[in-house]
Amino acid sequence: MQATVEPREVWLRGNLRPVAGMALLAAALVGIALGLAVAIPLPGWGLALVGVAGGTLFFCTGWLAWAAGQPRLVRRGQTVEVRLAPLKLEQVPLGVIECVFRGTEPVAEADGVQPRFRVGTLVLRLAERATEWRSRQFFGPWGSWEDGHIVIDGRWCEPLSAESARQIATRLAEVKREVAAGGCA
Repeated sequence: MQATVEPREVWLRGNLRPVAGMALLAAALVGIALGLAVAIPLPGWGLALVGVAGGTLFFCTGWLAWAAGQPRLVRRGQTVEVRLAPLKLEQVPLGVIECVFRGTEPVAEADGVQPRFRVGTLVLRLAERATEWRSRQFFGPWGSWEDGHIVIDGRWCEPLSAESARQIATRLAEVKREVAAGGCA
């Protein structure tokens, strides 16, 4: 007997743009290290150290690129998979999500000065009655999950617009109507 797998419907994709700069920096650092290793005669252990450091840097950059490229919102059956951390995926029942809308958040400055700009966000409001879904652990740069609101930071997902938020909200409403009508959605 074969287990059935619910089809995936990606509602919000991840974003590789922030990783691109880090990948270029990693490549430059490894290139400089290899250039120095060739120009300055190093013992065997020195070359091995440069190789291990370069390989580790490329591995970490590749892993970060994989994590950043994972979708943030995926509908699978009667759940929405929410990814707010590289290795953590929460499966939220459709009935718990009340609405989806576009928002903004100020970008905090390191020195505590008044923020100079705001970043677009996508907000999922969860039902107050669903107290077990009020908050979860999250990876701060990707968003937050507190007080019944899931806030996805627009810098770590595909570009957010009023239209993309409206499409996700419309699809949520359609799927919830299908489920309420007894369809399998």
